[in-house]
Amino acid sequence: GEEGIDAGGVTREYFQLLSAQLFDVNSGMWSNRFGDDSRMTWFNSDCIWDDDGYFLVGVLVGLALYNSVLLDVHFPQAVYRKLLGLPLGLEDMVDEEVKSGLQHLLDYSDDDVEDVFCLTFDVAWTDLGEEKRKELKPGGIDTPVTSDNKEEYVILYVKWLLVDSIYPQYEAFERGFMRVMENSSLDLLRPQDLELLVVGTPELDFNALMSNTQYEGGYDSESAVVRNFWKFVEETSHETRLNLLKFATGSSKAPIGGLGELSFKIQKSGPDSDQLPSSHTCFNTLLLPDYGENYNKLAVRLGRAVIECEGFGLQ
Repeated sequence: GEEGIDAGGVTREYFQLLSAQLFDVNSGMWSNRFGDDSRMTWFNSDCIWDDDGYFLVGVLVGLALYNSVLLDVHFPQAVYRKLLGLPLGLEDMVDEEVKSGLQHLLDYSDDDVEDVFCLTFDVAWTDLGEEKRKELKPGGIDTPVTSDNKEEYVILYVKWLLVDSIYPQYEAFERGFMRVMENSSLDLLRPQDLELLVVGTPELDFNALMSNTQYEGGYDSESAVVRNFWKFVEETSHETRLNLLKFATGSSKAPIGGLGELSFKIQKSGPDSDQLPSSHTCFNTLLLPDYGENYNKLAVRLGRAVIECEGFGLQ
């Protein structure tokens, strides 16, 4: 019943209010397996509701895109790749813990995979307290994962998690999205382009982040390595800032309210050494060795750490 002269603001407010309800983690439509601090939006494969809600979300995203209204939604790249009909691989995995485990399996070079990992071609999960299992291929529960077939296992596992396990939920979402966008030129876009059109380039105010940062382990805002860190942030590229934020917090997006609302910490992780910086993304904590006054060393080590945190993909 509230009236307003719409120069775009009322429309944006409408979309934001509606999206806040539809993307509410408490609705049961979205997975919360990534922890309370996760800003990731992913389909809940165990949702007990019908698929109309997902269809409505798809329509909402399509209408927002059509009307050039940005949404505060944190879909992983996998969703945009699926909407564009692109193949998915290990690099698109949503669950970083599972992704890391599968990567470790692929990297393991000894011949005792079966004895060390004790895996078979099936997956297990809990739904409302009930243990469930699903074979990744016929006879999978009796087929051990070995050094010869581990690549097949990873491919099937990724397909199950990103495609098969959420098929009804995602299919309804895509159907709603395409109801609005089916005659558009989506095939001309890359996943990152589509994401940019949906959520925009987030306003990342690193000065606000710096003002709200806490220091632990003996550091304070005047520590030489801390001053050099913020100098690096100021002088580096926007892309590197995004990657640095992802490296330290697990997400390249700011929380609602901006980076000033992020509880970010820089913690000393030992004396000067050749060790690379690391992070505890669950606690938004950057672990930074004391490189002292050596700015070049910090820049090289931090830049390398940010680059090497990127995942590897299956073709």
